[in-house]
Amino acid sequence: MSEAFVYMWHDSENSMYYIGSHKGTPDDGYTHSSKVMEQFKAHSIPEGFSRRILAYGTVPDMRQLENDLLNNRKEKCWDKYYNVATCFPPPVKYGKDAHNYIHGRWGKPEYQKEYRENNREKIREQQREYYKENREKLREYQREYREKNPEYKQEYLEKNREKIREQKREYMREYYEKNREKIREYREKNREKIREYCEKNSEKIREQKRKFNQENPEYMREYYEKNREKILERKRKNYKKKQAQGNLDNFCT
Repeated sequence: MSEAFVYMWHDSENSMYYIGSHKGTPDDGYTHSSKVMEQFKAHSIPEGFSRRILAYGTVPDMRQLENDLLNNRKEKCWDKYYNVATCFPPPVKYGKDAHNYIHGRWGKPEYQKEYRENNREKIREQQREYYKENREKLREYQREYREKNPEYKQEYLEKNREKIREQKREYMREYYEKNREKIREYREKNREKIREYCEKNSEKIREQKRKFNQENPEYMREYYEKNREKILERKRKNYKKKQAQGNLDNFCT
C-alpha cells in the first residue's frame, strides 16, 4: 500500500499548474501548501481547478519525483507554474533575494538581531503559519533526520538546556495570560479531581517544586516580591483551615 503521492493542480482560468507531494491519501482532505496559488479546502474547490494524481509510492520516492518534475518544468515552462521552489525544504535566499534585505545590511549580525527584535511577533506568526501548512512534511523530515542521527537529540538538549527552559517558561506565561479565564473555569469544574490528584502525588509535587525553586532562584525571588501579600494571605487561609481540622503537626509557614 502506498504511503504518499505526487499531484498536479490545473487552474484552467489562468492556464497555470502546481505540482506537489503529500504523505497520505488523495481523499484525506489535503489540497496544497502553495502561498501563491489560491487557498481552498477539499470541500470547496473553486471553479476551474482540477487535480490529477501523477504517482503513488513511498515518501522518499515521491519527494524525489516531485523534485525531478519541478526541475524539468523549471528548464522548460516555469512561468506556467505556481511553484516557487524545486525542492523541500526550500533553499535559503541570500543577498537581494532575501525577504529582509535592506541596502546591503542583510547578513550582518547586528542587523539580523535588530530585525528579529523589531519583528518578533511577525516572525512568530510566519513560523506558525508555515508550520500549519507544512506540518506533515516537517514531521517526516524530523523523523528521518533523527533516525540518521540518533545522538542529535541528546546533544541538542545538553547544549540548549537553559534556552529550552526559558522558551518553555515564556510559552507558559503567554498561555496563562491568554487563557486565564479558561483555566479558572476548568479548575472550578474539576476541583475534586485536582484535589485527589494532589493528595495522591503530594510527594512528587513537592519534589518538583523544590527542584524548580533551586534551579530558578532569581525567578522565585521576583515572584515572591511581586506576590508577597497574595502568598501571605494564602498561608493564613491554609493555617486557619488546618487549625479548624486540628492538623497543625505538619504545617509549614
